[in-house]
Amino acid sequence: MTGQIRVWFSAWRGDLVPVSATTAPPGSPSLDARLKRVLRFMPAPVGIVTSFDPDNGQPVGLAMSALMPVCLDPPSMAICVNRTGSAHDAMIRAGRFCINLLHGGQDGHVTPFADPAAREARFTQDDWRQHVHGSHKGVWFIDNAPAAIFCTIRERLAYGTHDLLVGEVDDLLTSGSDEILGWANGALCRPAPLS
Repeated sequence: MTGQIRVWFSAWRGDLVPVSATTAPPGSPSLDARLKRVLRFMPAPVGIVTSFDPDNGQPVGLAMSALMPVCLDPPSMAICVNRTGSAHDAMIRAGRFCINLLHGGQDGHVTPFADPAAREARFTQDDWRQHVHGSHKGVWFIDNAPAAIFCTIRERLAYGTHDLLVGEVDDLLTSGSDEILGWANGALCRPAPLS
């Protein structure tokens, strides 16, 4: 069965049934390149995830679409952070992060966090604030964002190049806007219902 992968699964009666799936033809792009192309078109929310360096109080952050809700009991969110990223170590040491979801008028916040050449423009817009209460004191957030979701890291799972961080939601600031920027087809977008 050259060029095929045999996958076995147990049918509901306990019988083993063979299923074949054809692999990519020779000369095709690698699996990771093909997956990256698919993920480019897969819509996802986009946000600026922030924290701070507990040693010097300096803010850190990154733009990401690798974020998702985990559950409501307890309220929790998950993010995936590259371990070689500039914000990773400080975020782990701080043990806290904030997911800033953006609306259309805040799209200018993305470039400084997505493009290393624009790094000097991070945290320079006049709508950045620092949380001043409780365990999230010092964590930066975007004022008037659709949502600033403050989390304390409860679980950390290393996989490949990234850490999956599960954060319990401790605080939530919302503007009341339900317009949230997304990422699809390699660009920022405004997800909208079909009808």
